[in-house]
Amino acid sequence: MDPDIFAELVSSSSRLRIVDLLSVRPRTLSELSRFSGISVQGVLRHLNKLQASGLLIEKNFRSKELPIRRLYSLSGSRIHDYSVGNLSIIKRTESSSSVIKSKLSVRELESMAEERIVLRRRVNDRVRKLGRAIDELVGIQTRLVESIESLGLGEEDQLILLIVFTEETLQDAEKVLKNVHRISDPRKAVDRALARVSRNAKR
Repeated sequence: MDPDIFAELVSSSSRLRIVDLLSVRPRTLSELSRFSGISVQGVLRHLNKLQASGLLIEKNFRSKELPIRRLYSLSGSRIHDYSVGNLSIIKRTESSSSVIKSKLSVRELESMAEERIVLRRRVNDRVRKLGRAIDELVGIQTRLVESIESLGLGEEDQLILLIVFTEETLQDAEKVLKNVHRISDPRKAVDRALARVSRNAKR
């Protein structure tokens, strides 16, 4: 899938919801409207965009038992949305071209469906836990930056300390100071900045 098309698909939460629904199985227009919470007219607008991107398959459906006339499905890529709250987790996969040769029994199909439900619940639980961990990480990163900015240091020392305390290791920080900021002796610059922090703390 073209990266620009993917970016456009996920830029709209409504369109992403529709794509997620279509990634599971073919749907009718009314079904898409019902499960996405979007009006029929709104769903049609999103379907038109999907069709213009070459991702939508529209199939006329004739059945004596099912009173539906048209089904929509995706062509090629599938996009699954596992987002929770303000954490966005989107998985894109390409459709498998392999054909299942063995016929499955009803029991095997039921077993696969049950496994899908269990795995979906497990994924949702882990995403929620991941969301909480990310919230904690973002919170401590914010406090770290604000604490450094409140030390009353000059801009140069602030920048050096921000680099030192936000890189994974001191060696990584020194590489950034040397290669990006062109500081010839990064260790000495770090030591000076830390010494100023110590002096400020004693005042």
